[in-house]
Amino acid sequence: MLDEVGVRATIKFCAKKLELLRQRGRTDILSRLPSHELSFHTTLHSVHPLPTEYLDRFGFRAGAEEFARREDEGFRLVGEISGQHLTSYGQPGESWAPQVFPVLRKWGVPTYLDAHSILGINGQPFWYGGVLCYTDLVNLIRLQHRDGGLEQYIRDFEAIDTTGKETVFVSTYDHPTEFSSTVFWDEVNFLDGKNPPLLQPAPLREPGEQTKYIEMLRQFLLYTRKQPDVEYLTASQGMALELQRRAPITAEDVERIAGALGNQITFAPVGGAYLAPSEVFSLTAKHLKGQILMPELLYGPEAEEPSVITAPTVSVQALADAALGQFDQVMGYKQLRSLYKVGGNLLNPVDLLCTMLEAVRTGAEEVPVLRGDLAAAQYVREPKEEGGWTQWVLWRKDFYPETIYRHTRLQTWTLKPAVF
Repeated sequence: MLDEVGVRATIKFCAKKLELLRQRGRTDILSRLPSHELSFHTTLHSVHPLPTEYLDRFGFRAGAEEFARREDEGFRLVGEISGQHLTSYGQPGESWAPQVFPVLRKWGVPTYLDAHSILGINGQPFWYGGVLCYTDLVNLIRLQHRDGGLEQYIRDFEAIDTTGKETVFVSTYDHPTEFSSTVFWDEVNFLDGKNPPLLQPAPLREPGEQTKYIEMLRQFLLYTRKQPDVEYLTASQGMALELQRRAPITAEDVERIAGALGNQITFAPVGGAYLAPSEVFSLTAKHLKGQILMPELLYGPEAEEPSVITAPTVSVQALADAALGQFDQVMGYKQLRSLYKVGGNLLNPVDLLCTMLEAVRTGAEEVPVLRGDLAAAQYVREPKEEGGWTQWVLWRKDFYPETIYRHTRLQTWTLKPAVF
């Protein structure tokens, strides 16, 4: 149907699903894949433990290695069977984990495509972990598989505010199982954190319903494509629209950022785009050392540690040397340290950056050690008051992955808005 109406989609595949299609000789499906863009959706989808479950036992660095160990073969398999380089990743259900991002970069996957609301910036695309994320979008609409679903779908589309913006993203998605079944297949089998002794089929829709809902989707596509200035994009095509910073960063830019941030560490605008907090960290240190002002993305630290301050004032050059010369690594990428040795002090990266920003503001050779907050972490959704992580029925009722939540906040060192 998508091919007939001329819409190229981003299609998420689990490795096991694609492997079964090949084993069963479904060349009719496989032959259509080159018309679309392929995305990785993990190896086994809902089989416990899911990424959130198994990565909650690991830190950030070790978790990235574990995700690669468990999922690399499946990722390679989807690429091999489809013949494509996969352009995005999206978690099954709500099985979010920040440790996946260094692995995605290693795989060469540039985008994250999902609908969860665990992390987001005002409902717009954003960068996190070095990957462009289309998640928690404010303009998220989809077909309701019921009578009147098409009319509601069109009303939702027409209600989107497009005033005052050159580019407005609208995300829409569907699941094959929703066309064929009245209940998600994984809700039938994997509820409450358990794997079944025997897989059960999901209850099928009545004859003719699947065709009816596919036709509703067809009519929606045909209707929206006729509207002025509407274009359907895949994940990578959307990425190509992002506005990049063109002008080089200047000393005046760094001084302005230092004045604006104070002790609240978050992303900062520059040259029509944004810098993630860790890019500000590297840029500020280079400014203090008189180096070329090229920002560098660093992953957030392994832990949130309090600074140990024995000398209330520090050398500015010692600050910059520590920021540039001391780092950890994750999957071969630089990572902020939990504590930096600066003279007799051990400074966490927030306090180190706050102190470097003070050095930029004053121009002094020695500055007092300042304390600050990682304000970017406010974009991580707080846990629900009643406890738990999300409302997904596949989790145990008492499931709360504290480690996942903690590392999600720490990795907001890499967070910044995308600009379109």
